[in-house]
Amino acid sequence: MAGIKDIIWTDKSKNDLKNIYEFISYTVNEKKVFDTISKIIEKVEILYKTPKAGQREPKFEELKKEYRRLIEQHCKIVYHIMEDPVYINRVFDSRQNPGKLTIK
Repeated sequence: MAGIKDIIWTDKSKNDLKNIYEFISYTVNEKKVFDTISKIIEKVEILYKTPKAGQREPKFEELKKEYRRLIEQHCKIVYHIMEDPVYINRVFDSRQNPGKLTIK
């Protein structure tokens, strides 16, 4: 698969990113917060050139769509490809209970 033209962040993934921002802003300075969020966004942007860069996400293998994941620091970025675009479904802070990671 060649590169893609668009990446769509779902409402859930946008909310996840906001929650991560709020959580880490309590523990580190503003520069570190900005760096963390920037690294997550930069990681997602590699999907423009290489949509299948992430590994398959085994937690969602039973679902019809093929979910993949990227890892940035302590965050798991879960996405799926619909030809073009790629949908970012979740940005999950792995310090949470893994049972909280759901798609629906």
